[in-house]
Amino acid sequence: MDFEKTINLRKPVKLGDLEYSTLELREPTAGELEKAANATTNMGVVINLISLVAKVPRKVVESLCQRDLKEAGDFLDGFSAGDPPTGETDSLM
Repeated sequence: MDFEKTINLRKPVKLGDLEYSTLELREPTAGELEKAANATTNMGVVINLISLVAKVPRKVVESLCQRDLKEAGDFLDGFSAGDPPTGETDSLM
């Protein structure tokens, strides 16, 4: 699994004088996960997490097209899907 990913947005987002054409993503920290979890909906958690990890305003993430949002969300979800519980490791045997 890659630990970092650059997503080239299919539809760049303009916010004020700035245009966002990429998102730089990486594995989220525990603090970012906690902050993202403050949202009241599952979609809000995803939006918050992408905003925190990519270091872009929440309004940018809210304006992403569905495919870009899904790609970013799937990448971040990959860090929690299928990982062994803390303290355990995968066995190749």
